[in-house]
Amino acid sequence: MTIMKRMLLLLFFLASAAFVSGQELDFSLLKTLAVQKDGRKKPLDTVANETIQRITGKVFVKDPDTGRKLEAIELLLSMWMQTRDWLKAPVIYVGHQPLKVQLGLPVEQKYFSYEQLRAPALDAILQRVAKKSDGQQKPQLTRDEREASAVAERMRFLGDVLGLESLAIVPHSSDEKGQWEPVPKSGPIKERVDALRAAFVQRDPAALLTASRELEAALRVLGPKVYPGREKLAREVHYNSFHPFRKAEYLYGLAFVLLLATWPMRSRAGYWVAVAVFAAGVAVHGYGFYLRILISGRPPITNMYESVIWVSFGAALFAIVLEAIYRPRVYLAAVAPIATVMLVLADMFPAVMDPNIGPLVPVLRDNFWLTVHVPAVTLGYSAFAVAMALGHVALAYYVFKPEAHETIHRLEHFIYRAMQVGVLLLAAGTILGGIWAHYAWGRFWGWDPKETWALISLLSYVIPLHGRLVGWLHGFGLSVASVICFLTVLMAWYGVNFILGKGLHAYGFGTGGTPYVAVFIALELGIAGAAMCRKRKL
Repeated sequence: MTIMKRMLLLLFFLASAAFVSGQELDFSLLKTLAVQKDGRKKPLDTVANETIQRITGKVFVKDPDTGRKLEAIELLLSMWMQTRDWLKAPVIYVGHQPLKVQLGLPVEQKYFSYEQLRAPALDAILQRVAKKSDGQQKPQLTRDEREASAVAERMRFLGDVLGLESLAIVPHSSDEKGQWEPVPKSGPIKERVDALRAAFVQRDPAALLTASRELEAALRVLGPKVYPGREKLAREVHYNSFHPFRKAEYLYGLAFVLLLATWPMRSRAGYWVAVAVFAAGVAVHGYGFYLRILISGRPPITNMYESVIWVSFGAALFAIVLEAIYRPRVYLAAVAPIATVMLVLADMFPAVMDPNIGPLVPVLRDNFWLTVHVPAVTLGYSAFAVAMALGHVALAYYVFKPEAHETIHRLEHFIYRAMQVGVLLLAAGTILGGIWAHYAWGRFWGWDPKETWALISLLSYVIPLHGRLVGWLHGFGLSVASVICFLTVLMAWYGVNFILGKGLHAYGFGTGGTPYVAVFIALELGIAGAAMCRKRKL
């Protein structure tokens, strides 16, 4: 063999090796590996998404060293198999600026390492929280204390996922409800995990697939009767990757653009295309709920994330039904942006609205009351959201085209009907909630902040409806009321859980998002104020 041929052959092998090493790793088999966590058996893909979202607030995170975007499953595997020192990596999300000031952290920075956050200032705040929590079932914490507790939780999530002992992947041999175990110190399972780690570190796609397949087969043999079926695990992985609510968000946005583009021409073809796109969004939205119900075995309306996507679904469903009945074009044009914004917020801020499917607190484990009370209340919110969206359109007509009396009159009629539906649903949901409270807490009504603001929301809509009926309030006043009254819904829905943080409905409490809500309130008040000023000048 000539020297030239040898050099060409060597170059070929080097190029082949570079190509193989540069290939993306295939985690498809590992994603369906079953893990027992948080009271249920779930695929490793779900565990990865939940864990990384809780720590970082995102599903995709950049590698602190290379800047390469890491998928949640890859990040979790690196933490689980400890391929680097993650305690020194800036991956823990801290968003509350006053807390960062107290901890002496850069205000403009969002992500910090575990070691950075292990500061005396944080320990002092957590000690105050511990003293308040001592002997109290629901301690009254300040905003800074709740934010500090959330950061401590993210630190705990990171610490809990480091090392092979952190994930229970070894099934019980026979008991369906038995406790699963982590990777043992030695034996066949440990050998297969070691092979998996070697393939992962070397970034060898073929070796990773082989190791993944052998590990899954070995685990399934240990507990063939209790290990979840591949179809069930694959369904949840499909839900994670399909992102139905994100697709619905895109479809609603596209429908809105099509409606605006074809509005001046009054194009029937364009209108029906927009209706079809919006209906496709409703179908995909509903499909997402169907998958969550199959996965969780319960109505998916138990936290802020689920309630936001449910309220947006209810508003979209009301809009498409009313559009089919009246065909005024305005229902879809008004509701499409509202539904889009709600889904965008739910998708963009997982640290604020947790999308994970977790176990229910005891008070929510009665599926009957959960199925009738919460959907009724939140569908009332949906109807009020429709009224609010139509109110914006009516106020826009008052400001920019006040001579369109017939259109304005029709809009006010639609607002009135939407508010009536909302009052009926919210009243029914509030009464059902009182009955549930009697069974769960031993009293029908206790002036809990959630109950109080539900009543305030209900009365805030009953007053303008009654005012219109007796002639105190006319069309313009009803349009303004549809916008202003929704702020009471926002307080009952978001404010009680995320700002007050008090009461028996502690399972719905959370932190974050306050600046965005404050901006929304300011915009709504500004829109209503501008419309009233314009009305007075006419």
